[in-house]
Amino acid sequence: MLLVLACGGGPQSPVPQDMATTPEGAVRNFMQAVADSNIPRMGRYWGTPKGPAAIVRQPADFEQRLGVTQAFLRNSPYRVVRTDPVMGNDARKMVVVELSRVDPDGKRCTKSLPFGVINAGKHGWIVNAVNLTLAGTPGRACSGPSSSAN
Repeated sequence: MLLVLACGGGPQSPVPQDMATTPEGAVRNFMQAVADSNIPRMGRYWGTPKGPAAIVRQPADFEQRLGVTQAFLRNSPYRVVRTDPVMGNDARKMVVVELSRVDPDGKRCTKSLPFGVINAGKHGWIVNAVNLTLAGTPGRACSGPSSSAN
């Protein structure tokens, strides 16, 4: 008996097998892409209700936005603290992350940073919003209301 296997020659599906099935998973995947300096992968876990930016190519300047986000978040160990519901919308969650920062003087501080996460249907959960002002300015002294010395 002859068994023939054929591979389709069409384009590959842009949805990876490791899509985030939970809000926390979306944040962890996003932060791993930040740590890896992988802007295209960050775009897989960040986007709009239409889907991940890397797939739907929205917003048009998403790569620039992710580059800035990466500059603010890289080299910051983190831990997911909690996930809060967004009242009246099961497809949105707020995942609170604690970033551990070290300023140029060697002072350690912790910053609480909320990540808005949405369920993008077939694309899984993706990060939709990050308030970078709460992360503190990279390369500057730890300060601000969300800082705590360690």
